[in-house]
This record gives sequence, C-alpha cells and structure tokens, in this order.
Amino acid sequence: MKYRIERVDTIPLIIACLMKMKTHEIIDSIFIPHTNWSGLSYGQLAVLFVTYVLHSLTHRLSGMEDWLNLHKTVIEQTTGWKINQKDATDDRLGKMMSVFGEDDDKSCRFQLESGKRNIRAYGFPTDIGRYDTTSFNVFHKSDDPQKGLLNFGHSKNHRPDLLQFKQGLGVLDPAGMPLITETLPGKCADDRCYTPAWRRMAEIIGSPDFLFIADCKAASMETRATIDHEQGRYLFPMPMTGDTPKILKELVLNLPEEVQDIILEPKAGQKEKERKVGVGFEVDQTIQATLENKTVHEWQERWQITKSNAHAARRIKAFNERLARADQKLKALKPKNEESAEAFLARAKRILKNMKLQDYICLDVHETMETKKKYKRRGRPGPNTPFDIIEIHKLSLSATHDSEAIEQHRLLAGWRIYVTNTPVDKMTLCQSSQYYRDEYLVERGFHRFKKGSIPALPLFLRIPERIKGLMLLLTVALQVLTSIEFVARKELEESDDSISGLVPGNPKMKTDRPTAERMLSQFDNIHLIIWSDGKKIIGSVVERLTPLQKQILSILKLPQKIYDLDFENRKIINTT
Repeated sequence: MKYRIERVDTIPLIIACLMKMKTHEIIDSIFIPHTNWSGLSYGQLAVLFVTYVLHSLTHRLSGMEDWLNLHKTVIEQTTGWKINQKDATDDRLGKMMSVFGEDDDKSCRFQLESGKRNIRAYGFPTDIGRYDTTSFNVFHKSDDPQKGLLNFGHSKNHRPDLLQFKQGLGVLDPAGMPLITETLPGKCADDRCYTPAWRRMAEIIGSPDFLFIADCKAASMETRATIDHEQGRYLFPMPMTGDTPKILKELVLNLPEEVQDIILEPKAGQKEKERKVGVGFEVDQTIQATLENKTVHEWQERWQITKSNAHAARRIKAFNERLARADQKLKALKPKNEESAEAFLARAKRILKNMKLQDYICLDVHETMETKKKYKRRGRPGPNTPFDIIEIHKLSLSATHDSEAIEQHRLLAGWRIYVTNTPVDKMTLCQSSQYYRDEYLVERGFHRFKKGSIPALPLFLRIPERIKGLMLLLTVALQVLTSIEFVARKELEESDDSISGLVPGNPKMKTDRPTAERMLSQFDNIHLIIWSDGKKIIGSVVERLTPLQKQILSILKLPQKIYDLDFENRKIINTT
C-alpha cells in the first residue's frame, strides 16, 4: 500500500465560486478551440488557471503544470474533469491567453455574458457604477515604443522611464465587482475611454439608468452631453484646468447665504455616528454641447460646490510647509561673484516657480555700492602709500509675503466643483459626496493587481495578445474575490451577526465586514491523504473542517460537501 498527501486549501472553494459564475460554460460558448486542441477546454483550463493564481499568488505560466500535478486528485474530485499530465503546460496556457486577447469583440462578448450572469447569480445592485484607469509599468524592451501595446506615457506609478500599458476597469457598488475591463496602449489618453465604457456597462446592466462615477478626466463636455443624451446619469469632478479655477474662485469668494453642511450617514451594517465632513452649495446651469453626430444637445446640470474640511486642512498644512521651506531657501541664497542683479533675481524666481509659490511671495533685489582703498604695495600701509579707490557692488534679496493672496489661497483650499445631471430627488448633496468618497472601490481592484492577491506585476508575458488575455483572466479572479466579500457582508448584515478568528494574533476580534483574503486564508493547510495499491487509488480521507471554516462556508452560502473529497466518506480530525 502506498500513501501520499495533497494540499486541499482553498481550491474547492474557489472552484465552487467559478462554477456558480459559470465561467467555463461562457468561455466555451464564445472561444472555440482549433480542431487539433485536445484535453481540457479553454473554459476548463481558464477556471483552473484562475484557481492557480488565487491559490499560489502568481501568474507565472511555467509553474502551473507542477501545481496541477501536485493537486491532481483534489481538482479531479472537485470538478469531475479528467486531468492529463500535460494539460497545463506553459505552451498551452500561452495559446489560450493569445486566443482570449486577439479578438476584442469576443472579449467584450464574454464580459457581457459573465457580467449579466454575476448580477443574476449574486444579486449585485446596479444603482452605481464606476470606471477608472491605471498604468502598469514593465521592465520590457521594445524595438519601437511608439507602436503596439507597450509605450512610454504618463506613468501613474511615477516611472516615466519604463514602458507601460493601461488597464481600464468598470465596477459596481458596493463590492467593487468588475463588469468590464480593457487593456489599452500605454500612451492612450484616458478621456476617450469613458463614453465607450459607460455604454458597455449600460449594456451589461440592461439600462442606462444608473449613476456613472469617474474622475475629472471624464468631465469633458462631449462625454457629459453623450451620457445625458442617451438617458444616463453621471457624477464627475471638474478638472482644475482652463476656466475652472477662475469660476471656482468667484463662486467661493461670493458664497450664498445658505451654505449646507455635508453630513455623512453611517453605511448599512456599520456602527458609526453621523459626521460632518464639510460644507457646500449648488448652482443650476443650462449646458449646451455638440454631440458626435454634430447635433446640439441642451440639458440641465447641477453644479455642486463643496469643501472637504479634512482635505482643506491637508492643503493648508502642505502650503504652510512649502512657504517655510521657500523662506529658508531664499534666505540661504547668496549672489555669485560678479553676478548681475537680473541673474540673481532670476535664480530666486526659479526657486519659487519650482515650489509653485510665485504668486504668493514678492521678490526684490537691492544693489548697494561701497568704496574701498586697495593699496599697491605689500605690508602695512603708511600715509604716503599709493592706493586705488575701487567700487564694490553688493546684492541683497528681500522676500515679502503677499498676505492677501496667501489668505485667499487658504480660503479656497478644499473646495471643488462636481457636476451631475441627477435630479435632486434622486441624489442630494450629501449623498453625492458619499458616493464620490467611495471611489476607492476601483482603486482597490488596481491595488490587488499591483501589490495584492491577484499579482499582475512583475509581468512575465511579452506578446501583447497574451498580456490582454492574462488581464482578462485576472479580472475574473477579481470577480471571485469581490463576490466572496459581497455575499459574506450581506449575509452578516441581514443576520446582524459578525465573525471572529480572522485576524492573526487577535482571534477574538469580531468584524461584520471581512475581506476575501482573510476568509480564504483560514482554509490553508487542509490536507487530503490518499492511498493506492501502486496502480489505482483505493481510498482517501480529508481533514475535518474547523468550526470557523464551517461558518465561513455558511455565510458564503456554499455547501460543506465541496470538501467531501474522500472515497469512503470518512474524515480525520483536524488537529491544527
């Protein structure tokens, strides 16, 4: 008799979530493999790859073959699929990635079908959708960085020296569940992405009647006009460029008598008190813009001028620190030998320009002249020692703070203009402030891609089609995590319950908003013991689930039988 042990861990749980999402069925209905393709289908291999990424925390293709062989029995008993030894080679995975990334129409169709399925399966609310983009810098080399997917562009990671590609992500509140994703060239401008993204999200949701929230690059006149013309709703901050700073200054310096307090109410399930975060007021505007078809569209827009107290305090603190540093640098600035007053003043102004303080500090250079005797002989001079009278020019710099401009800057700190076409009976000023503060839901997905549990970096792929295919599957992995969090938090909220034992070092700490990563980590080190006669498996036994693991499966609405992997229906006690 021969014995061996396989780790079970989170594999059955992740596969169960993917089965509920019907990921493999949707993929197999859209991406048809070549007749020479054998073994696992694209959909089955994609499910196993997503499981591999979430379990191993890497997307390295060369490691999945060994991973699949190490967990072969667990996967076969969980899925019912026959696993061959060479089903997950890096060549097969690379081919699958290329197929997923080479046809954008099929990729959009997959996102459409999977998004509709997830909304139905998990009951995600469709009232609020968000969209944003980020850049992924890579250490690749390119023969022509001006073409293709990897380009030089504005890096949001502050690495302009590296090639990059951009990733767009559209999600739904309150879990940040991805609906759409798109991989874009690194030099692509963001402003042209928002209208197509909104249309795709509206198609998946089945209606344009949802609040679309994005950053200031979405606030172009054409984007706002198109969304309103097509019966959509939006909430965008105005970019602080063009005439916007001048308009904001005029509005804030002439505040209306009725300025409303912005009070945030606690979210459902959170035991917090109402808190005042700022003030604001609204101005109604009639806007006209030209659409793509050259027709003029007119609509009513609400301009919400709001001030965040916390943001204002940070801005004022940073501004005061900049003023102090500028004073120190100007005080330490000395004229060079034989430097003219104009050159000395230019150097001082350059300091203020680099610190963006040229409008708040006034500079003036004073030039004085002194005469001095210069004796023509060495030694101590006498009354008859010949000498010359020389002139010495001295430069001194004076810096004066413009008190009025500084006070005005502090007064404007924290103010911003937001535009929306949503009627006031559907969204108040306080609600819009709360909605935009939840923009981190998109950023959290990007964080998981860059430094979290779905690592896209460092990127090991170089072919553009494979990079697109990889990001599509990583978005599926993000859907798994967000669906786990949504179901767990919703169940705990409805039952007015909490869960403990998720925090390392503090097992008694309770929470009603657990993260997917913390819940999945509780399933580490579950093992399956398998015995065989050398030719075929005779039996197996799996460790018994702990009470915490059973509770997690219960709040996720997953049956415990997904961990029934033994042939004889016997289990051993988990002693860990």
